Amino acid sequence: MKKLSTKVKIFISLGTLFINLYCFFILANNYNIIYYPTAQRANLIQLLDRASLTGADYAQLLRQTGLGRPAVDDLLRQSDGKAEIIAFQQSYYTKNQLFTEKLNLFTSQETLVANSLNKSDNFGLAPLRNGDILITKSTQTLFWRHGHCGIVTDAEKGITLESLEPGTISMKQDISKWRYYPTLKVLRLKNADEKVIENIVKYSESSLTGLKYSIFASKYQNGIIPKSANCSQLIWQAFNSCGYNLDSNRGILVTPEDIAKSPLLEIVQIKGFDPEKSW
Repeated sequence: MKKLSTKVKIFISLGTLFINLYCFFILANNYNIIYYPTAQRANLIQLLDRASLTGADYAQLLRQTGLGRPAVDDLLRQSDGKAEIIAFQQSYYTKNQLFTEKLNLFTSQETLVANSLNKSDNFGLAPLRNGDILITKSTQTLFWRHGHCGIVTDAEKGITLESLEPGTISMKQDISKWRYYPTLKVLRLKNADEKVIENIVKYSESSLTGLKYSIFASKYQNGIIPKSANCSQLIWQAFNSCGYNLDSNRGILVTPEDIAKSPLLEIVQIKGFDPEKSW
């Protein structure tokens, strides 16, 4: 039998190593993808009846309901806010059946309902504001769980701006679809001035709408209006226009995970995300 040359042996070894690393990558991206609360469901009535809440109270509410401090404060200002928070707790502890939907040949996403079913199996969204960022990790391509994100441009009408997939342009979307992702994180710029948020939204609508999709869209494109975008690059571009760099690892490209880990943002709501982890 003819012996293999050194070059062929090296090629086989590298190929084997690549396959093993990719298999590990697949397992890591698909392990424990949806978080369900493990703590016993608590009675929140007495906590919500307090005149003021402490940091520990807000932390418990996040673990029990998926609602961050901004959402809790907004709801408690409503006449039925306490009942709404209890309803969010019920939804947060509910395990739903999942379905997989193909978006294209290579990309798929998990949803709470099949396309053929009545879309009644969903969960509520916390009170949103313009400039809020919606992130899910329920979208994957070739087993890479890269996720998806969008920015709220009209909270009152329920409109987001998103860059969707190859062959499309960035466009406005109905926010209702975010109710059907089994994983959701709503983030808000910390201590943001209303004028700053207004400028971010105006820039998004005027300069980031109608851009062709590119998975490799760079943050460093010439000009104020980029030539292409993907979902996370669009979000980064919108906030960077007002001096906020949401890319937590400062790489050439930005991903939904990079934005989810940004220290400049605070949690409004989570569902299917571990409250102790950023991704």
